[in-house]
Amino acid sequence: MRNWKKYAGLLLALVMCLSLAACGSKEETVPDTIKELALNASVEYDYSPFMGTWEGEDGSVLVMEHLEELYNSERFRLHDADNKLLASGSLQYVENYKYVYAYNEHDGIAHRCWFGSDGTLFIDTFGTFGKVSGDAPGETIGSTTAATHKQDEVEELPDISGFVGYWKMVDAPFYFLINDAYEWAAVNVYNEEMGPGYVVAEGDFITLCLEDGSEVISLWKESDDELSDEEGNTFRAVDDILLLPTPDDDLDETAYFPDGFTNVSIDYPIQMEANPHPDYQNALSFDAIMKDVTEDCYSNITIAFLPISGYDSYMEKGAAIAKPNMIEMLDQFMKSIYGDKLLKSFGCDFMDNGDYYSLTGYMWLDGSVFPDGPSQPLRGCMEVRYYGPTSYALVATTIAPESRIRNYFDICNNMLETLSYTADWSTAPKARPEQPEQPEYSGDTGDYGVEYYWYDEDGDIWFWNGYENEFVCFGSDGYIDEDTGEYMESNDAGWDYDDMYYDDYDPWSDPGDTWLERSEPDDGWGDYFGD
Repeated sequence: MRNWKKYAGLLLALVMCLSLAACGSKEETVPDTIKELALNASVEYDYSPFMGTWEGEDGSVLVMEHLEELYNSERFRLHDADNKLLASGSLQYVENYKYVYAYNEHDGIAHRCWFGSDGTLFIDTFGTFGKVSGDAPGETIGSTTAATHKQDEVEELPDISGFVGYWKMVDAPFYFLINDAYEWAAVNVYNEEMGPGYVVAEGDFITLCLEDGSEVISLWKESDDELSDEEGNTFRAVDDILLLPTPDDDLDETAYFPDGFTNVSIDYPIQMEANPHPDYQNALSFDAIMKDVTEDCYSNITIAFLPISGYDSYMEKGAAIAKPNMIEMLDQFMKSIYGDKLLKSFGCDFMDNGDYYSLTGYMWLDGSVFPDGPSQPLRGCMEVRYYGPTSYALVATTIAPESRIRNYFDICNNMLETLSYTADWSTAPKARPEQPEQPEYSGDTGDYGVEYYWYDEDGDIWFWNGYENEFVCFGSDGYIDEDTGEYMESNDAGWDYDDMYYDDYDPWSDPGDTWLERSEPDDGWGDYFGD
């Protein structure tokens, strides 16, 4: 049984680069090798004479290819007659010596390349090569050296067409990608990449190897849509790669709310699935399709229209009165939904959005909010929106492990921007004046960018933010300090809250917040590429 090896941070190349170049004529003063050659893709040089397949006198095969998306786009790979990888790396024209060097990534040594008068390619240490095919598909050149193998013998390779495609491991969160050029790579659902490498066909199975020759796994064909490995794991053919969702994903799917809000829609990424929430009416639950056997199995976004009562008279008096009532509403929803699973709530962000108020709070929840949940607490974010006297508030809740909460929080916010719901309500209880009277303390009211509070003719308080007026509160609920010009809330203004929450709190600044002990996050490869 082979040991799976863990590789992190390697870039995925779905089509691997196999290329080389050379130039010049040999001179005594030019070094044959350069250690740790500095590669510089900005150097301009025509490598085209060297692209294609070359055959060595000893039966070795040298393949060179240009791949546009790589930093050093001219690359080479050298195999011996038994298809064992001998060297691979990048090509670099060195202006000081007027030669191209083949930089072998396996030992950090660059080898000088040059042409003979008959077109023979010489590479220091590697040997002498004649061109077999050009860089264009089907372009046959023919042998130009004393190579002992015929062209058809070089090109005759085992058929691996039955292994070509995308393969998802059934019980693990990653894919293999195999192409007909005998190349492979792997990617997990977190979009972390492994490889690339090359494929060796061995009878009725193939072996995936890394460029250093080490074997990763052998695969057998079980049916048209299934492969297996030596340990009996199953790999199923898929048409495409589906990853875990990110905030950068397009919202190209649309869901409609059930029950009494069937005319309301919201968009979400194709990497998630939407279903009516099993415990609430007027609610949708969103889960990552590929979350099984990943840390994201303990993640969820729920968006619901939940009933409220007793708030309307307060919410119609401006933001200053609405805010403490929104805090109470948020607190009640947290406690009623999560009960004793709510371990801690902290911080809040209040916003007057013109046609609705919103308040976002942050939570720690017991892992048992999910069946068979983790032993460590989970993070939660809840946003409550008041759209007016509709008897409902919108409640959007995101739950995820600490390491993944910001990802799903941002996805939820992106989704809420597509919500089609509106109640044609305004947060301002009075019509906004075009320009306030000039208060004594304000300065020039015509100077845009100057902020100040002011009283209207009814004695109610407004805030000029430098560009437009915002209603603050009725005069009975606050006043403007005569010395500082700042708005002050009256002691008996609206509902009194115990200051459990406070603004200007950064919920992401201290990952873990008091919960210092939690299990290490899944690295995305599970046990399959573990040490």
